[in-house]
Amino acid sequence: MVLDDLLEHRLVILSGKGGVGKSVVGTALAMAARARGKRILFIEVDAPLPASRYLGEAPVGGRETEVRPGFSMVNLVPAQVMDEYVREMVRVDVLSRKVLASPIYRRFFAAAPGLPELMVMGKIMVLEEERTGWPRRPKYDLIVVDAPATGHGLAFLKVPLAASNAVPVGPVGYNARKILSMLRDRKRTALAIVALPEEMAVVEALEFHRMTRDELGIETRALILNGCHERRFTGEQEAEILRRVAGDEDGRLAPGVTLQAALAAGRRHIRRRKLTQFYRRRLEQAVEAPVVSLPLLFTERMDETALQTLAKRLASA
Repeated sequence: MVLDDLLEHRLVILSGKGGVGKSVVGTALAMAARARGKRILFIEVDAPLPASRYLGEAPVGGRETEVRPGFSMVNLVPAQVMDEYVREMVRVDVLSRKVLASPIYRRFFAAAPGLPELMVMGKIMVLEEERTGWPRRPKYDLIVVDAPATGHGLAFLKVPLAASNAVPVGPVGYNARKILSMLRDRKRTALAIVALPEEMAVVEALEFHRMTRDELGIETRALILNGCHERRFTGEQEAEILRRVAGDEDGRLAPGVTLQAALAAGRRHIRRRKLTQFYRRRLEQAVEAPVVSLPLLFTERMDETALQTLAKRLASA
């Protein structure tokens, strides 16, 4: 099962085109893992609207916040992560405050290529390595990372490789190599790509899979097709709907509901279902990784009940 495979890893990284529902899928995945008794940390990267809102919670910040027993969230903002690193390195408060207040420091952080991404990746590695209690055990059984969308996500994952090549010696190069080793460790880290059953989302998912494999040596463990139109009618019912649409039949089913409107809605659903099947087959043929379909939920807003529906689907995938 796909969930079983993902739960064998310590770190699951989600990526995909912007707008495909990565934060929703990531939260549902975390909830599915929590239902198995896992201690979970869900990490977002510079999210303007943190996923904690789906659970009716206040936006989480840069500190790990337990939103449910055994389920914590954190939103890593690169500038805040860098500031935290400076405080750890410069242990004298007066000096660290002077460094952080310096405009030179701010300009350096903003101008240094790849530094924000490297700092965030380093923080993720620290959280993954964190141990607690006695005997020492991982603080979290599973860390789910909602990585930046595919365009920025590839640059996000490539930074450790670029940094290790550019700075082969010293602490920067050492940590970059450690991060890269973590990402490439197939027993430790899993990459899952989220897509919608739409052309651009699928194209970007396939391109991201190819580039992470060929350029970074990171294999995709799962593809998650979100927002799928699932079969609502039998084959005979679909044929009847299309026949009646072609016949331009009219009538009224209920006050304010015409037969034409109902048939048009049925036809749109049939088209979307067939497109969903088409894009699922396309992913299955192109990538040697399981494809999980999550249904399109007809709900006014995403909440914990809706997330539980997706979590249960992931648990059975």
